[in-house]
Amino acid sequence: MSARSYSSGTPSALSPTLHALAEQYRLHAMKVRGVLEQSARAEAPYLRRFLEYFHVSDSPADLFAAITPDAIAEYLAWYGARYGRGSRCSMQNTVRLFLRFAYFCGYLGSDLSALSPSVRTRRMGKIARSIPPECIESLVSSIGHDTPLDRRDAAIICLLCTYGVRGVQIRRLRLEDVDWQRSRIHFPAVKRGRPVEQHLTPKAGNRLAEYITIGRPSAPFKEVFLTMREPLRPIVSPRELSKILRRRIEQAGIELPQGVAYGSHCFRHAFASRLYGRVPFKDIVDMMGHRDPSTTLRYGKVDVVSLQKAALPWPGGEQ
Repeated sequence: MSARSYSSGTPSALSPTLHALAEQYRLHAMKVRGVLEQSARAEAPYLRRFLEYFHVSDSPADLFAAITPDAIAEYLAWYGARYGRGSRCSMQNTVRLFLRFAYFCGYLGSDLSALSPSVRTRRMGKIARSIPPECIESLVSSIGHDTPLDRRDAAIICLLCTYGVRGVQIRRLRLEDVDWQRSRIHFPAVKRGRPVEQHLTPKAGNRLAEYITIGRPSAPFKEVFLTMREPLRPIVSPRELSKILRRRIEQAGIELPQGVAYGSHCFRHAFASRLYGRVPFKDIVDMMGHRDPSTTLRYGKVDVVSLQKAALPWPGGEQ
């Protein structure tokens, strides 16, 4: 099997046979392993990439005949050379679990899951990268109110900046989650965390109301944020939300610092960095929606400015 058999980094639509296999794996993960539905959905893009790489025909027998120890090692090396540590970790976990599933269901004669080892990660191994405050101000001020698309994107970015919630919480936000009478907004719990309920600030409320009343398409969906082109539907994937944010950042002429991704999490990091040193730690845990306070600790590393103030001068160097 050669990497040229799968040249695109974007997973394509699976054939009906492979789609049925992927669906069988998803149901197995939920029923046997007890995986949550959102976790099973998160695995799907990685499984698609893996199956497309080995896709030689619509026969499951041909597919599993191609999945040999050497081919697995070749694929993981090929993938690892093209994607970062986080994506590599997710792919190897998915491959390992899929190989275990294939053996359990009799598709493979032996358990090859050990050929896809876990990627060791350190919980506090990296400094979280956030979008600088001046970039946030420039981004927010660059979005107008002229079109429904402007109003939607402005509302999304305002909520990310104001509440520091995850992108999935923005995508799953429903109309009934906004209590206009009490000026409260409720974000659903994700990743086994806690739901987040906050005061609806005037700025966030105005942006949200403007989008919902005169910008949001008329469609029978409970989700607040929808696509703006037919077929109308909720924004369901992280990739879609990241594309919205990237487009707006580039249109504003903002160049993000090295290491800062264009996804929603850079706004979450920026939110956390504003809170550290100004708000009690317990309040930060609640505002971030974490059940485990130790999860919040890693956001303490984003306050680079404070770390610079604490740095001692280098002996013999400039003061």
